[in-house]
Amino acid sequence: MFDRRGEKSSIEGEGGALHVSLLGGVSPRAFLLALATFAIGTDAFIIAGILPAIARDLKVSIGLSGLVVSVFSIAYAVGAPTVSALSARLSRKTVLVGGLAAFTIANILSAVSPTLPIMLLTRVLAALAAGLVAPACYAIAAGLGAPQDRGKNLAIIAAGFTSATVLGVPLGVFIGRLFTWHGSLAFVALLGLLAATALMNVGVPEPASQSGPASLRDQARAIGRPSTQFALAPFLTWSAANFGLYTFIAPILGQHLAPSFVPVLLLMFGLGAVAGNLVGGMVSDRFGVRWPTRAFLFVLIAALTLVGFSAGSLVSAGLVLMVWATSMASLFTLQQQRAIAIDPEHSNLMLALNNSALYLGASIGSVVIGGVISEKSLGLAAPVSAAMAALALVLLLVLPQPATAAGEKARAHNRASGPTTPSAAKHR
Repeated sequence: MFDRRGEKSSIEGEGGALHVSLLGGVSPRAFLLALATFAIGTDAFIIAGILPAIARDLKVSIGLSGLVVSVFSIAYAVGAPTVSALSARLSRKTVLVGGLAAFTIANILSAVSPTLPIMLLTRVLAALAAGLVAPACYAIAAGLGAPQDRGKNLAIIAAGFTSATVLGVPLGVFIGRLFTWHGSLAFVALLGLLAATALMNVGVPEPASQSGPASLRDQARAIGRPSTQFALAPFLTWSAANFGLYTFIAPILGQHLAPSFVPVLLLMFGLGAVAGNLVGGMVSDRFGVRWPTRAFLFVLIAALTLVGFSAGSLVSAGLVLMVWATSMASLFTLQQQRAIAIDPEHSNLMLALNNSALYLGASIGSVVIGGVISEKSLGLAAPVSAAMAALALVLLLVLPQPATAAGEKARAHNRASGPTTPSAAKHR
């Protein structure tokens, strides 16, 4: 099938050609894939809003309950590349529908977990399922529609994950206030079930040109390169700062504010994250990556430092959370371009490793901040988080960044040579 521009708009499916109707260059199936990433994003972030209730119900300390986040994050970071490689020979329908089914079951088991060890086991299962689904969503989106529409479809998938902080997490936390934290995780399971059902009924596209996931050997080779390590080390460290503190944000805010304010503040955080995605993209297009990354990291350090001081007022807490989220999301957008610059010819692999670094950092951060809270007090959580962000800035300034420098030189050369397409500018 061809559209009015004469461009081919069909992709190969399991049973033959699956026709895709494009709406302004965006495939309708991209929205179904975004529902899957919305469910995964909600699952990844919702624990922060219900952690005090989980700790109270399972009869463990706040610091120890942070293992719920740590275990999920490290299982995703380590497991996602492995399960993606092992699933290379499976159809995308099997990977997506099967992965979402496992994700749904894992969250149901989390919702009914009677003890912390059992819940940790269910979080590992949920993370492995999420690590199977998320990379497949991005890979499929990259093959939807015409090549010039690839960025639009990928943006829809990314928006599904980001919007979880705006809609999924506040709604899930609100449900938790009505039906306890068990209801919050049941809500996540419902999202996974809806996504699995929709994709099973509509069909999962199988682009003929889609390349399979990188092998474990390719991944190990990429990780072993110094250029990869230098580019990911600062990102891992500031991810630890961000998500380590975010894990315990509910009890920190609850020291001075009513629990009913937490969903509102999480919504403000989500709005700041969405704004940060846009700001990071616009700033990088205009000024490149190197200096905006340093600037936003400096803003992040200041925001994390102020979290504890602002928690006494709804207005001040909301403003600080929005600045924190905006700088965090801007840095993530910039870091994606830094990761691609390491090896542009294997950008999918670089982005997968970048994603693993994010979750590994989240795991490390939640363990560190959880330990600080258990041994010291909640009041030290924000300063320690700010210190980790400062360490990330030091690493960014000290470590060689040859790939990023090359990317900046290419950008300067392209500007001197003439205008570029939006797609090319995005990946520099």
